[in-house]
Amino acid sequence: MGRPPVTTSGLVKVDPRTLKVEVPVGDGPISIALSKDGRTVYTADQAAGALSVVDLRSGAVTKTVPTGAGALSVATDRRSGNVLVANRTPGNITVVDPREGAVVETPATGANPNHVQVTDGTAYAVDKSGTGPEGQDQVHRIRIGG
Repeated sequence: MGRPPVTTSGLVKVDPRTLKVEVPVGDGPISIALSKDGRTVYTADQAAGALSVVDLRSGAVTKTVPTGAGALSVATDRRSGNVLVANRTPGNITVVDPREGAVVETPATGANPNHVQVTDGTAYAVDKSGTGPEGQDQVHRIRIGG
């Protein structure tokens, strides 16, 4: 199979026939985010209701953290290093310390959060609830870690 290519994030296994890079993760991965240093990838695993923490150097899942049913979106907080997962079924965001593999907090969102982004310690979650004043979906601003 030859030597895998060297990249800025380490060694990657590539099938030369298909050019597919394969790293096993949890059940039903639907969203992906990278750590600040680019050495770790996080996946929101919808079917498992969990976050997978994957070491890109070894290509292995190092931690699996239950977050909630319908884990749909994942984002990293570059300030703290924490990872946020939007959980559609319970209507919340799970904040995870990926080094410890532990849930730090679980703030509520509107119904059916569909996407999460974070900047400067503030998470923004889009819900697909249609509960706005005129039946719109909404964006929620949630201060995390403080």
